[in-house]
Amino acid sequence: MTPMKRSVQTQVSEPFTESWGEESLPELPAEQSLTEYSDLEEAPSAHTLYVGHLNPQFSVPVLACLLRDTLERLEMPVAREHIEVVRRPRKAYALVQVTVHRDTLASLPWRLQTALEEHLILKELAARGKELLLSEAQGPFSHREIVGKDQLFQGAFLGSETRNMEFKRGSGEYLSLAFKHHVRRYVCAFLNSEGGSLLVEVEDSGLVQGIRCSHRDEDRARLLVDSILQGFKPQIFPDAYTLTFIPVISTSETSVPLKVIRLTVHTPKAQSQPQLYQTDQGEVFLRRDGSIQGPLSASAIQEWCRQRWLVELGKLEEKMKALTMEKEQLQQQLQQHGPVSCTCCVL
Repeated sequence: MTPMKRSVQTQVSEPFTESWGEESLPELPAEQSLTEYSDLEEAPSAHTLYVGHLNPQFSVPVLACLLRDTLERLEMPVAREHIEVVRRPRKAYALVQVTVHRDTLASLPWRLQTALEEHLILKELAARGKELLLSEAQGPFSHREIVGKDQLFQGAFLGSETRNMEFKRGSGEYLSLAFKHHVRRYVCAFLNSEGGSLLVEVEDSGLVQGIRCSHRDEDRARLLVDSILQGFKPQIFPDAYTLTFIPVISTSETSVPLKVIRLTVHTPKAQSQPQLYQTDQGEVFLRRDGSIQGPLSASAIQEWCRQRWLVELGKLEEKMKALTMEKEQLQQQLQQHGPVSCTCCVL
């Protein structure tokens, strides 16, 4: 056995002799080398893990709980709010935000295999006939973009459209062609109702997709929205709406970040008299039962004004009734107490 050890040492040392010549590499003391390596140790960084082949028979909360336990056994603890499970009828996967060292991430596959062999992971977590898949999700997102609650995962379900929520699937040249028309219609309709939000690149079914949106596209969208809304009448102030670009975390690699554009119109403040907003092109839109009505004709606008005045008149009548009842109650109380005698004393 001793000759074999010598031969291995000889084979390993030969390349260094050929490369560096006769001079040998200086050896560092053990204490010094450990200190330098500890100083050069890479700090933990944020990563997004893709966990595939999850069992779709489990519910989203159960999958999230099992996945959290699994990651803890892999020495990768993670908070529940950093786990986003996407469950569909025949498949399920998850995207998990972790802050770990790169070497820990690189050793994840063999640690997963070891845990499976030692039965440390519930086999039922994976879909039938599949093996649990763990890899780093590809996406050009910075740590600042993906940390926090204001983010979405591709394929996540946002619910159904409502009176105050509208989804639009933007694709191709949407930002340069259709976006401006939707801004006019939906902002005007939300202003003339109870406010609401327009979400671009979300399917009608409520599934998040995300539109390719660079920083230049964001600037163009902001300028477009501001220029259109400045022409609305009555005047709209900047605090009446909010335009945000929500990062979308995806498992596929894209050269341009994916975003969901959210244009929120805040609930209009109560006015002394009913107001009807019109777009920069003089058109009027209303939001009724989850759909847009408009542009309204002159007769429709008159009918809207009449209904609004009837509502205001009804409110005034209710106030008058309440004041009249209060007056009658005060009069009854005065009659029950009877006249009050007053005695004057002259000193």
